[in-house]
Amino acid sequence: MIINKRMRFFKILMASLFLPLFLMIPAFLSSCDLFGAAAQAAEESEEVVPGISVEVEIVEGMTLTGIADLLEKAGVVDNSFVFRLFVEQEGKEKNLVPGIYSLTTGMVYDDVLAELVLGPAVITYRISIPEGFTIIQLLEKVALDVPFIEYVELEAAADIANHDYDYLKDKVSLEGFLFPKTYEITIDYTAADIIEMMLAQYQYETGTLDYSYAEGKEMSKYDILKISSMIEREAYIPEERETISAVIHNRLNINMALGIDATLSYYLEKWEEPLTESDLQTDTLFNTRLYAGLPPTPICNPGLASIAAALDPAEEDYLYFKITDTANHKHSFFTDYNDFLNAEVN
Repeated sequence: MIINKRMRFFKILMASLFLPLFLMIPAFLSSCDLFGAAAQAAEESEEVVPGISVEVEIVEGMTLTGIADLLEKAGVVDNSFVFRLFVEQEGKEKNLVPGIYSLTTGMVYDDVLAELVLGPAVITYRISIPEGFTIIQLLEKVALDVPFIEYVELEAAADIANHDYDYLKDKVSLEGFLFPKTYEITIDYTAADIIEMMLAQYQYETGTLDYSYAEGKEMSKYDILKISSMIEREAYIPEERETISAVIHNRLNINMALGIDATLSYYLEKWEEPLTESDLQTDTLFNTRLYAGLPPTPICNPGLASIAAALDPAEEDYLYFKITDTANHKHSFFTDYNDFLNAEVN
């Protein structure tokens, strides 16, 4: 079947070549000197070495003749006229996709055509956003991972005024709503596209969660997001999420200050070093030692597991927790304040 197809193409090709030549024999004979000069120039031209990588850009609106000439000039095909006839014989002249192609010299016509019909290879960039990153940390990582996006562009795109999701109504920041996940983007993405993608992912991931626990306690979804952000920052061990959630909810139930220093670390942007006594006296609603209740905003962008833990705390009456196994960052939990104070730290 393939042989018959090729034979039919070459019969048409030979007819298209020799009929014009037959009609032009008189003119050809009278200009043999010119033909001889052209033949000599062709012989003296450098022969194309096959297998060399070349980049070819087919622009929107380019004709088949223009494409064939471009490919011949780049050495991808050996004869633009013959290649054009081949494409027309295959009926693919209207199926060639514009774009930048990575081809090689001396390619087989079938392979060239297959590439041009398929379209240029799509280059993707992977962005991996860990759970617990703040907006600042997140934007810095995206700018680092994606070479064609600048930090200032991301910062502008992350302005909450640019977005009108219902869940953002009356909020002052996107903190907490940029869902941590591994994303893949292409070169046509803008900074605004990336931020929109993360917001849409948050809506999708949280859309089926059961908020009945929060509703029973007259808590908003935003309250849950604040709690889940604290859980994300405090729980190094996944199994502790629900227990830390219980401590937070228990303290809120009795209007007890949460005393979670991560909220102050967020406000001071001081994550890598311990807070000082002076830091702990900072007068801000993010200082949950001084002020009872939840901080004004989430303190990071939590993952789904921490959001789920905020909605389903462990059934415990603990009011305190602290790290007692420093090597593994493991917490111990207490109902009595003296037990909390006197617990040994290893």
